[in-house]
Amino acid sequence: MNLETQRKVGILEGDLAMRKLLQDLLKQEGYGVTIFSSPEDLEKADPTTDALVASPSMLAADGPLSFEGIKKIRPEMGIVLIPSAQEIEKARELVAQGAFSLVSRPFQPWELLHRVRRACELSEVKRQNQWLRRKEVKEPNSEVRNIIEDEPTLDELEKRYIEIVLKKTGGRKDKASKLLGINRRTLYRKEREYGWVATYPNQPLSRVAH
Repeated sequence: MNLETQRKVGILEGDLAMRKLLQDLLKQEGYGVTIFSSPEDLEKADPTTDALVASPSMLAADGPLSFEGIKKIRPEMGIVLIPSAQEIEKARELVAQGAFSLVSRPFQPWELLHRVRRACELSEVKRQNQWLRRKEVKEPNSEVRNIIEDEPTLDELEKRYIEIVLKKTGGRKDKASKLLGINRRTLYRKEREYGWVATYPNQPLSRVAH
């Protein structure tokens, strides 16, 4: 089991064998997994569910909760579609409407896990964005306001937010990862992506980030 334990993923799949395969695969990676039998179950789901792996037919099925309704009640949740050959066009339509991504069947486990991880990361960034905007209202002259006033992309927003947290914790990875709600391995990877390479292991970010 790796360090993804704190992340939660739902499965909305009608085929029992596929549902079991997805459940085993995600649990092996340390995800908390919840099985949903219909889109309406999402209304009662844990609000911190990061991602949903679903077949397009389940999301497009006739019922009181439309795909648009799902996006309204779970706006932070990343939806990864796993369409069959007959569902590809419908999956593309749902991606255009706001689903995160699609992985056509048969899929490689690493490919699905990669998409799920990225969907979870996007969910984290969206929650951070909401937190920042709430903080902006309370503290209109704070440093937080400065990082969102130019309407950055999600990737840029994430970068700025991580930089602030690392500065406030003096570069302490353990404290920063807890505040960010991610594990230390993810934080180290983000630092490498952003080019924040310190000369010494404990050197604070404020000395190396530009």
